[in-house]
Amino acid sequence: MFAAACACGGPSRAAVASGEQLGAIRITGNRAIASDELEAALALHEAIGDGAAADPYLLGLDTARIRAAYLRRGFFAVTVTPAVEQRGGRQVVTFTIAEGRRAVSRVEITGLPPEVAPAAARAAVGLGDGAPFDYDTYDAAKQPLIDRVANAGYAHVRITGAVTAERGGATAAVRYTIEPGPRCAFGEVRLPPLAPDLEAAVRARLGFAKGDRYSATALAEAQAEIYQLGRFSWARVTADPSSDGPVIDVAVELQPATRHEVHLGGGLGYEPLTYELRGLAGGSVVPEAHPLVTAALDGRVAVTFPHGANSGGAVQPKVRILGSLQRIDLGWPRLRGEIEAGADFQTVEAYTWVGPHIRLGLGAPLGPRWLQARIGWLAEELAFIDITPGLDDDARRNLGLGGSQRLGAYQASLVADLRDDPIEPHRGVYAAATAAIGTPYAGGELHYRQVTPELRGYISLADTVVALRARVGQIFGAVPVTERYFSGGTAQRGFSDRQLAPRAIDGAGCADSGANAIVIGGAGLIETGVELRRPLVSAWGLGANLFLDGADVTCARQDIDPAHLRWAVGGGLWLKLAGLKIRGELGYRLNRADDLSGGSSAFGRYAWHIGIGETF
Repeated sequence: MFAAACACGGPSRAAVASGEQLGAIRITGNRAIASDELEAALALHEAIGDGAAADPYLLGLDTARIRAAYLRRGFFAVTVTPAVEQRGGRQVVTFTIAEGRRAVSRVEITGLPPEVAPAAARAAVGLGDGAPFDYDTYDAAKQPLIDRVANAGYAHVRITGAVTAERGGATAAVRYTIEPGPRCAFGEVRLPPLAPDLEAAVRARLGFAKGDRYSATALAEAQAEIYQLGRFSWARVTADPSSDGPVIDVAVELQPATRHEVHLGGGLGYEPLTYELRGLAGGSVVPEAHPLVTAALDGRVAVTFPHGANSGGAVQPKVRILGSLQRIDLGWPRLRGEIEAGADFQTVEAYTWVGPHIRLGLGAPLGPRWLQARIGWLAEELAFIDITPGLDDDARRNLGLGGSQRLGAYQASLVADLRDDPIEPHRGVYAAATAAIGTPYAGGELHYRQVTPELRGYISLADTVVALRARVGQIFGAVPVTERYFSGGTAQRGFSDRQLAPRAIDGAGCADSGANAIVIGGAGLIETGVELRRPLVSAWGLGANLFLDGADVTCARQDIDPAHLRWAVGGGLWLKLAGLKIRGELGYRLNRADDLSGGSSAFGRYAWHIGIGETF
């Protein structure tokens, strides 16, 4: 073990003649450690600030500090020689370093219990045999070693470490000695007073029972599972410190979350074709008598104001009212049940739809929490009003805008989320697939099938994140008006939001291009892209993105051609403020720029975007 002495404050020094004042500190002979790194911790800077002479006591402390820094790096033969000289009427302290040879590591681990493989324990130590020794790496390995042994059932494990310089300082013999103690099992689990349903939900998330082999990882996983219930603002699952034998009792400490929540919000969005005002208000309550039930009511309002020549011309209000009931552990641990009912008044480019809907759903993890499945049923009754006068009767009939539409569909989704962070991912994979079957047996009047798989990947290369994505959508059979696909915006940044989509024209009803036609959406979709994300000035939270986006939406699903996408390239800057990443980006369309009038604007081939968070 190595240690360095620390200087302590004391009374101020009396002023000395200028020729006796310390004016500078110099370090020479150092190659392995930069001078700035060594100088930062030196106590002699205090003498310079006080206008005092070099204090022999501080000089000795700083000599020991520099030597300790080298010992921690494995330079066991290092020598540090201080000298005080007069230069230009001031004192100059020079530390001359003879580094010597850096020791290489040789690691030994003794005392492992039979349940822990030596190779697994050795993998927890970051020092490789023959690699340069580093004290911090040696010290940091102690906790991973403790965790590996503890997870094999040894709750009272202790570890001692020692480093010995051998062969004249050429080798650092690193020795970890394990004292596992008795192998342990879980005992009683003590919970605070809870309602019966809530206590059962907490116990279902413990992942272990009385008599099971002790595991520190099991405690951490149980703590995370309980917190994710959403009923506690704070949760802690720990081994009882008074359990000093082979049976380890567990203490669960919980801080109940508030049972009522009210939320308000709003925002402003701006694009070359439109700007939009948004507002939302809502709240939720968890009844005291039913702690696993959440009742919620939400209202959302948005108004889109066109200001571009090809944006559609009319103001587009959107109103949605939603009420829902959700039940955790619906007859089975981790099975979530939900009932949702709502009403919509939604205006888009070609029409307004009005009507109620109801949705039932069940969701649960399929084994690990990162794999989630959901099934459901949706029924809605839609009436189409304020249809743009630019569409004749044939176009309206072909598009399904003939007055009203009743949808009934069975829905399913499967999501695998292996990202390191769902908000700002750096590594991992995200895969999702959603499907819907519309049928009269579900209460609808249309026969259709819809599938939309998506895949995202993230690779971290030093400070640069490479993000990739691909999404495909297809509707088979009849095409529900409100299920049509649109692209643009963050999905293809060469276009404004929803503007990469087929148009409605007289007679045919839908065309993949057309001058001055109205956006209507399509039955086929493909989106892909790659993005490079890199910080520029970390201290300011400033960074940059470069991207290449490709996408297309077609009237018929079979017309999608991956070799004939619309491509855009661009970049932007982002700034982190109060934990939020605010992006500004500019996209340039590389091809097929003129065959969608809604994708053009006063900016020609360009489209720009402002957003919060990652694009994907």
